[in-house]
Amino acid sequence: MEEKLKLKQTEETKKSSTSSPYPHCWPMVRIIWQDAMDGETGWQSLETMMSAKLALCMDIGWLIKKTDEKVIIMGSWCVDPDDKEGGRYITIPTGWVKKIEYLSVDYAKIRD
Repeated sequence: MEEKLKLKQTEETKKSSTSSPYPHCWPMVRIIWQDAMDGETGWQSLETMMSAKLALCMDIGWLIKKTDEKVIIMGSWCVDPDDKEGGRYITIPTGWVKKIEYLSVDYAKIRD
């Protein structure tokens, strides 16, 4: 993968405690990645097995970690100031990632 991500430490991330309703410190991304595809159960011809495709998947969330080994994105964040927990996360092997697109939230200002 050509892209190397360095998460920038912003003023928000430097604070030990934040009242932020959502995690400004992580970029919102859309990740396109390949996954294994399970075959049909039962007997299959060798031709069918040899022509099997991989699944192309898409996930959207906060990019909370990226290393040479894995990419982790989180889909949910608790807005309670006393509860700094997230959920709906997925860990994807970095070699399976085809593309990372950084998303903007500018459109939200128009709708609010």
